[in-house]
Amino acid sequence: MAARKSSKSRKRTPARKKAAARKTTRRKVARKPARAKKAKKKPARKTTRRKAAPRKPTTRKAARKPARARAARPAAVTAKAPAPARPQARPPASPAPIAASVPVPLGKVTHYYGHVNAAIVALESGELRVGDMVHFRGHTTDFYQRVDHMEVDHAAVQTARAGHVIGLQVSQRVRENDIVTKVAR
Repeated sequence: MAARKSSKSRKRTPARKKAAARKTTRRKVARKPARAKKAKKKPARKTTRRKAAPRKPTTRKAARKPARARAARPAAVTAKAPAPARPQARPPASPAPIAASVPVPLGKVTHYYGHVNAAIVALESGELRVGDMVHFRGHTTDFYQRVDHMEVDHAAVQTARAGHVIGLQVSQRVRENDIVTKVAR
């Protein structure tokens, strides 16, 4: 029988090369102790400031003239041509009963309950009755509404005067400090 060849003479196939590479890397990784890297100190840089470029002289056309010199010009030079007349915008159309009456300030909204659409209004002047038309006006609020139901201390009332704090059912959201005015009956 033929003698077996030594392991050194065996051909290295790609699979054996990969296996050998894996073994060597494992050994190397296992043998290296963990070292902390030392921070290298960088040499301090010398800071040099650049010299500022020389400023260019200002090139103004002319200095401002004093008020007396401007006033001394003839009227024909200083007079401007009249601006063309702009057509005046018409105010938005509003219902007849609202436009016919003069608004009377009543008070301010102190609170709004969104889940029941109710506004609390503190009356500061005037008188409010069921059936009156009121105008709610504020930063983002602007609408008219007829008073259908009004309460003072959870009791329905027909009239309320200055000093009362009333609850009103409202059709839109109102905000605190919105102004309430009476417009018509």
